[in-house]
Amino acid sequence: MGLGKTIQAISVAYVFKREWPLLIVVPSSLKYPWIEELEKWIPELDPRDISLVESKTDTMSIGTSKVTILGYGLLTTDARPLLEALNKQRFGVILVDESHYLKSRNAARSKILVPIIQNAKRAILLTGTPALGRPEELFMQIDALYPRRFGTWSDYAKKYCNAHYKFFGARRQWDYRGASNLDELHQRLSEIMIRRLKNQVLTQLPPKIRQRIPFDLPKDAAKEASASFEQWEKLMSSESENQFVEVMSLITHMYKQTAVAKGCI
Repeated sequence: MGLGKTIQAISVAYVFKREWPLLIVVPSSLKYPWIEELEKWIPELDPRDISLVESKTDTMSIGTSKVTILGYGLLTTDARPLLEALNKQRFGVILVDESHYLKSRNAARSKILVPIIQNAKRAILLTGTPALGRPEELFMQIDALYPRRFGTWSDYAKKYCNAHYKFFGARRQWDYRGASNLDELHQRLSEIMIRRLKNQVLTQLPPKIRQRIPFDLPKDAAKEASASFEQWEKLMSSESENQFVEVMSLITHMYKQTAVAKGCI
């Protein structure tokens, strides 16, 4: 988000260069921008020092490179040669960009990457949105850096996610989509997380200006928006067991609708 996370991470990694090899995990769209930043800020790096993993079988140069750059999309259960090469390399320093990609405990990439992070001597997780909605999304990122510091998943969920049983007829199921003890959670996070705001870093910019700009939607878009508002009214007056899930799904849908509108301005 323009606050200098990339250059700071590269700087920290360079301080510990003697502990390389370095692994950088990024969304696929950011692989080449990261290479450009590395070459810009560490000009002594030779292009042959950087291994860009392009496929699940592209493992030949991992063992001989100082820096390996890898996209999240390659971290799947069927990528056995790649996973073996990554574990064999024993990376001393790891940078994980957009680390909220690890928010799901059940995702294959989380199960694969978290142990690799935990085995490294140094690791930095970078994200402007560590949690998009609920405390549960933070656990895997915390546990990757500080295993069991916040207890087991069950401990964390009961304390900070308001975990409780929800009944579906005779069947009961854990619901950990809530939030609890947030003041304590914020305090503990401040011990392991650096948060910077734009007004702290970009002091040369004027304050953010918020302005409403009304405009007419195209007929089809207006019809779709009206349908969403009608659905919202129905959800607000219902007592469905799945109300929370339905509301969150509708909010996501409406957010996408507004994103299309913003893109047209």
